Amino acid sequence: MDLNQTRVFVEVVRAGGFAAAGRRLGLPKSTISARIQALETRLGAQLLKRSTRQLALTSEGTAFFERVAGAVDSLVDAEAASTAEDGVLSGTIRFTAPLEFPRDAITQAISGFLRQHPRVRFQITLTNHPVDLVAENIDLALRGGHPGGAGLIIRKVGQIRMSLFASPHYIERCGRPACDADLAAHDLLLFSSASPSRVLRAAELVGQIEPRIASDNLAFLRRMAIAGVGIAALPEALVAHDVAAGRLEQVLAAWGGEPAALHIVFPSRKDMSPRVKAFADHLAEALQGTPVSIEPNAGFEKA
Repeated sequence: MDLNQTRVFVEVVRAGGFAAAGRRLGLPKSTISARIQALETRLGAQLLKRSTRQLALTSEGTAFFERVAGAVDSLVDAEAASTAEDGVLSGTIRFTAPLEFPRDAITQAISGFLRQHPRVRFQITLTNHPVDLVAENIDLALRGGHPGGAGLIIRKVGQIRMSLFASPHYIERCGRPACDADLAAHDLLLFSSASPSRVLRAAELVGQIEPRIASDNLAFLRRMAIAGVGIAALPEALVAHDVAAGRLEQVLAAWGGEPAALHIVFPSRKDMSPRVKAFADHLAEALQGTPVSIEPNAGFEKA
C-alpha cells in the first residue's frame, strides 16, 4: 500500500483540483496526476471524473474517501505531534473565519505565526456561512455571535463592538440624529439577523419602522453606508479605516449597540494538536491590536 497516493487523493478531493492539491502538498501537478492514476490502477476503480473545468467523485471515490480521510488525518497529525515533541511545530492547520472579519488582523496573525513556525501550513476558508467543523475537517474557527452547535469546545476571546455609521454626504443631506428616537426618521441599514429592536432602544419605536436595507453581508452594508444610502449598524473593527479616511462618521457615539461575542471554536478538545493550540493562543494575542474588546486569559468551555 502506498500511503502517499492515498494522501494525495484526499487532498485533491478537499482542494477541488490537482493544481490546488499540489500547492498544498508542495508537489507539481504532474506528480499529483500520476499518483492518482497509480492509485486508481492499484484499486481497479475510477475514483474521480475529470474534465477541463471540473472534478467530481465517482461513487467508488466517495466511498473510498469516506473510509480513508480520517485515517490519513490521524497519520499526518501523529507525525506532526512527534515532531512537536522536539519543540518544532509542523503540519497543516485548517482554519475558518468570517469573510468580513478585519483581514489585517487575520493576515498579521497568520503571517507572524508562519514566521515563528516555518514548517506549519494553513488551509483557510473565509465564509459567512456556518461550517461543520467535523464534516469539513476544520481545526479551529473564529466566530462572532453564537459559536455553533452542541459539543464544540469554545474559547471566548472578546466582543465585537457595534456602532452606528453614516457617510458625510448622508449626514449633510439628512442630518445627524441627536438621540435614539431620531433614528425612526432615518434610513437604517441592518444585518439580516439584527432586529430593529436591537437598534432602536426606545421601546415605543419598535415595530414602527423597517430597515431600508437588510442584508446578510456586512461588507455590502458598509459599501451602502459609504455610498450615502443610510445609517448602518456595523462592527467598529470593520470600518476603522473608513472612519480614519473620512469616508464614514460615527453617529450617536453614546449609542453602544449590543456587542457580539467573539469566540475561537474547536471541534473537540481530544483532537487539539500542539500546533492548533499554539495558533489559538497566538491569534487571541494578535486580536488585541484590533478594535475588539479582548478578554485576557479566557478559558475553554463546552458548547
